[in-house]
Amino acid sequence: MSKTFEKGFLKFLFFFTLLLCPFLLKRMGMKNFLLTFLLNGFTNGIIDKFIVNRKLIKYPVRLLKRDFRIHVLFDFLLYPVTSILINETTKKDGVIITVYKTLSFVSVIVLVETWAEKYTKLIRWSRKWNWYYSFLSMTVKSLLNRMIIGSLRKTTTEKTT
Repeated sequence: MSKTFEKGFLKFLFFFTLLLCPFLLKRMGMKNFLLTFLLNGFTNGIIDKFIVNRKLIKYPVRLLKRDFRIHVLFDFLLYPVTSILINETTKKDGVIITVYKTLSFVSVIVLVETWAEKYTKLIRWSRKWNWYYSFLSMTVKSLLNRMIIGSLRKTTTEKTT
């Protein structure tokens, strides 16, 4: 794939995700939206910096390449919006359905990441990294995030009633 395609793909993802945000904001409310978005983005940045510094993953083509070695678009926009979708679609579900839905979202992300690693220069895994590390880490992180947001929602609801 050409670098032009890859940059165009990233720009498409950027604008598509930005277009989703107002709909999610309206559905969730400002407090829940920002809490989920910021919690996920903050932890993504820390984890990705750790992984990139250990040279487990590289992002040869990325937005803001001169300023960051991490994947800013994924860490601070794509995955936080996905986290919002996970939290919103599972907020009334029990544990088993929540895990199932989370696995579904993470599976799609890992499939796209695996495709990108194989056919583009958007991501490169070292020999020490594989798709199942991405799958496991994003699943655990998404479920922990969901648990934290669920607990905060429950606490907030109990205080207002």
